[in-house]
Amino acid sequence: MVLVWSYELSEGAAWSLLVSGIRETPWEWMKPFAIVYILWVFIELSCLRPSLLRFVCSKIIGLQVFVWGAFLILTFLPLANYRYVMVCLMLLLSECFSYQLYNSNKKYEWLFLPLMVSFVLLFFMLLLFSVHPPKWIL
Repeated sequence: MVLVWSYELSEGAAWSLLVSGIRETPWEWMKPFAIVYILWVFIELSCLRPSLLRFVCSKIIGLQVFVWGAFLILTFLPLANYRYVMVCLMLLLSECFSYQLYNSNKKYEWLFLPLMVSFVLLFFMLLLFSVHPPKWIL
């Protein structure tokens, strides 16, 4: 409900689609968590000074794990009181997954370009699904 009010208070400004919602869909309820995840990535990037290519790849993979896991939780878990706790746990799980991936010996830097394309597509899906939410299961 707060998400809808923030859209109304901004008088429907286009920038408010990043943090607010028009309808109460799983994509809109997951959006604030994804924004927190992305802000945390920038904080980590500025404080830790990691290997940039490896770090960005692991964080985008973690973000993809979070977004699709949270979408499935918000869509199919009927208990409204507990599903947001599950989304928070999914956020922690995806952060732990990306941390383990970053510290592993696996070579996945070659995925940088496809991961950046998927990140841009995910960003536009979040904006598009705020205005026109999907009426079908992905």
